[in-house]
Amino acid sequence: MVAYITTHSTLSPASNNNQRKIGIKIPRLVIAPSVPVWRKGNLIIFDQKFYEGVLLYTKMWPGDVVCIMNSAESGLPHFGLVHKRPDELPFKCSLLEENEKINIHHLDGASVVMASGDLFNQFHLSRLCKKIGAKCIYVIEYIPETRYQIASLSTQNPLIKFYRFLYVWREERKRLSAFSLSDGLQANGAPAYYKYNKFRNVLLYFDTRVDKNLLIKDKDLELRLAYLSQNQPLRLAFSGRLIPMKGVDHLLKLALCLKQRNVNFHLTIYGTGKLENDMKNFIKKHQLENSVLMAGAVDFSRELIPNLQQKFDLFVMLHRQSDPSCTYLETLACGLPIVSYDNRAFSGLVELADIGWKVKQDDFNGVARVIENLNFNRKEILEKSKNSINFARHHDFESTFQNRIRHLYCSGLTQTC
Repeated sequence: MVAYITTHSTLSPASNNNQRKIGIKIPRLVIAPSVPVWRKGNLIIFDQKFYEGVLLYTKMWPGDVVCIMNSAESGLPHFGLVHKRPDELPFKCSLLEENEKINIHHLDGASVVMASGDLFNQFHLSRLCKKIGAKCIYVIEYIPETRYQIASLSTQNPLIKFYRFLYVWREERKRLSAFSLSDGLQANGAPAYYKYNKFRNVLLYFDTRVDKNLLIKDKDLELRLAYLSQNQPLRLAFSGRLIPMKGVDHLLKLALCLKQRNVNFHLTIYGTGKLENDMKNFIKKHQLENSVLMAGAVDFSRELIPNLQQKFDLFVMLHRQSDPSCTYLETLACGLPIVSYDNRAFSGLVELADIGWKVKQDDFNGVARVIENLNFNRKEILEKSKNSINFARHHDFESTFQNRIRHLYCSGLTQTC
């Protein structure tokens, strides 16, 4: 189930057709992502964000693009999907069978392989690339601390927790070995960058789905900021999976604290997850219906982004782990400053730009104090709202991918960059 369409790249001085005519080997980029696809009849179903990213690779890479992907067994998400027949794809897509491992034949003709450093079953790819003379660039998001946090939150059984910690430790040793044989890394977020920048040729980037057209316009930001001077309730937002790692149980404890402090606020929570019913019961038990709205899952581009840009003053992120959630940059792209626990991902952002307020991990009372203070000092929100969009403008979807593709090109095809 594959299709071939060759595209032209602005990185290359000659078109692919010209390269063929004069007998130059067209460089092949092989992408082995962590994100899977779904199958439905003769359709391949992609995560929209991943698919749009691959489209940029096909437009900018000076040669063929091949994706080697796992098929997901889990249910389909409600939003953000792209349905394609194999013959509609502007790239070659090879789907792995269940438990199938990428082998040397999958990498046939590869010049550069972009592999997932988060998946344990891709640590062998840097060795395979050495055998075939291809360059291997790993993409890494999670740091060991995040993996331990996830393992800790996944069970209360101390014995199971111990074995999961041991597994994380063993896999990290293999990861470091794979990275040492690679030709470079692309680190998503500050935590991964600072953890692994001892290896050569490491690029820092921030994941986002927001392109230039979706960034909040200055006039729209000014219109929204005018609300802050009207002494109306402070409008708080959260979006994400409703699971413990995202700290959503603390969101409602925070709301209760704000109510007890007589802060005039309204909190809207976007998303679904296993804690949804518990959260609704908490809202009812503590009579928070007038202050908290569970808005469910909404379409990212058509609903979530416009709502964040028009209807809110602050974004609250109580993530317990330090993963580089794309929510950070997507929130900043709406000109929304963030109040967050002091995890490594958010701390790394705050070191680069004054875009929010950080509070000690698990201290939702401390978050309530910050929001209470901001309610009486709204000028701080205004200033950091402008800082937020200014930072996001340098890290939009297109610019991020241009930097990543140039990094791949310079790492694998030329030494003149």
